[in-house]
Amino acid sequence: MKTASKLFIVAVLALAMTACQASRKAEADPVELALGQQLPLSGGQEATISGEDLRVRFTDVLEDSRCPTEVECFWTGQARIAVVVEPAGRAATTVDFNTNPAPGQNVQTADVDGFTVELKSLEPFPRTPDNGVALEDYTATLVVRR
Repeated sequence: MKTASKLFIVAVLALAMTACQASRKAEADPVELALGQQLPLSGGQEATISGEDLRVRFTDVLEDSRCPTEVECFWTGQARIAVVVEPAGRAATTVDFNTNPAPGQNVQTADVDGFTVELKSLEPFPRTPDNGVALEDYTATLVVRR
């Protein structure tokens, strides 16, 4: 095998290992914030709410058909994400948020076991129709209140 080919393979393997470690780090290092504070969570990341024995985890992007930033659209599209809310000693609840602006479609708040979880924003928007965004590259900004 040529030296250039070996270097390419090593570089690809190193990049793949770095991506796996970054993903595990997001899952392993929960953020701690207070009630009412804006909570930016990367895809796969978990947060605990100070003094509330509550965990919130951004688990999935179910759909992202929002208008890409480099395209002109006649419809804004929508993004749907899944967030797991887990009060201590109780079963976890998966909440699906939807940014669709149409009446009856928009779901940006959810009540779970005495807490209200609100989706404030989801970034980034896709750039082009063919430009998918990896889960870890999304940031959902949430606010949790009693």
